[in-house]
Parts: sequence; structure tokens; C-alpha cells
Amino acid sequence: MTKATHPHRIVDQITTATDKKYEPVARMADAIIDTRLESGDCLPQDLHAKGFTHQDITALWHFANALAIIELKCRTNGIGSSYKREVRYA
Repeated sequence: MTKATHPHRIVDQITTATDKKYEPVARMADAIIDTRLESGDCLPQDLHAKGFTHQDITALWHFANALAIIELKCRTNGIGSSYKREVRYA
């Protein structure tokens, strides 16, 4: 999933037009969030159904999972809902 499908994301990674190194992490974090919202949990092997390879999951799981946890906590606690800017981590 791309940022366009998640326009209200609170936690995001800083990328530029030429440097998209965090884009795969953001896509995986979005997939983790979607899976958790659908089924209540997300394990690394659940991401295969979302189109991620074993190599992707091995390389990105910890970073993407941490971002997904923070994003879900911010959403459930209402953090960021009154702000117009997103919180960004690099």
C-alpha cells in the first residue's frame, strides 16, 4: 500500500523524490496495521499473503512492526488527531 491509500498516517518516514529507501518499510507497516485491524494480530508469515517475500520480511519486519505499533497506539489514543502535520521519523 502506498501513502495515497493511508493519507491520515500519523507516523511516517521521511523520503524524497530520489530517495525512497523507507518506502518498503512504510508499505510493510501499512500491511501490518491492516492485518491487525482485520484479524487482531499480525505475524511475519502473514505478510506473504500481502505480497512480501521472505527476504523483505527478514530485512524489514522489526522496523515496520515497530512503526505499526506506534501508529496504532497513536490512533487509539487520539494522538495527532488535532494536528495538521504528521509526526515523522527518519
